[in-house]
Amino acid sequence: MSQDYILEARGLSKQFRGFYAVKDVDLRVQRHSVHALIGPNGAGKTTCFNLLTTFLKPSAGTIVFNGKSIENSDPATLACSGMVRSFQISAVFGQMTVMENVRVALQRKTRWSYAFWRRESVLESLDERARELVDMVGLGRWMQTPAAELSYGRKRALELVTTIALEPELILLDEPMAGLGHEDIGPVMQLIAKVAKGRTILMVEHNMKVIAELCDRVTVLQSGQVLAEGSYAEVSSNPQVIDAYVGGAHV
Repeated sequence: MSQDYILEARGLSKQFRGFYAVKDVDLRVQRHSVHALIGPNGAGKTTCFNLLTTFLKPSAGTIVFNGKSIENSDPATLACSGMVRSFQISAVFGQMTVMENVRVALQRKTRWSYAFWRRESVLESLDERARELVDMVGLGRWMQTPAAELSYGRKRALELVTTIALEPELILLDEPMAGLGHEDIGPVMQLIAKVAKGRTILMVEHNMKVIAELCDRVTVLQSGQVLAEGSYAEVSSNPQVIDAYVGGAHV
């Protein structure tokens, strides 16, 4: 595996009772890039994502992250080694404030890990960094607000900042724009662009405007297999991709 690539899958397949949800997928994600995995409904994007993050075990193939095979690993171990993913549904602690959510994520990198029984004063050393991260995503006004009271777009921003707090090398975003109102898409796009600096992002996303503006490279899946790969301009003008999406209209 070249040092230019942080994640590589070779011949990746997942079979369910004779049906291939993913078949012979080869994928290489270049370090310090934003790479999109797209395709029509049922193309195998979520299954592929779950394989890459070891939530599912492959029926065949290999996955290499930072030069190490990970197909037999587990999500917790991967998170500790620098690969973290988000989910379509926002995952934050609703009864905890924005500040507390970020501080819990920061705590993972300390010798206290998730020792929740320790006095709160022990964690005050994390406050300055937590404030920096909260301000970075524009949530400073809501620092002491319970996460459950945030708008959906702000919850997604909080989820992203807790991911950043873990200091991952590779962030996998599963439909980050899902459920967002039109007014929230622009700010979340800007946030992802800011987060991407110095990191690598692999994302599944349906919003083609988001893909066009954010992504350096795009891999298109259809029926569990790679249909095309290239820049957005290249794949969006590919006749096979156009046909797979809308039967002849431009992607």
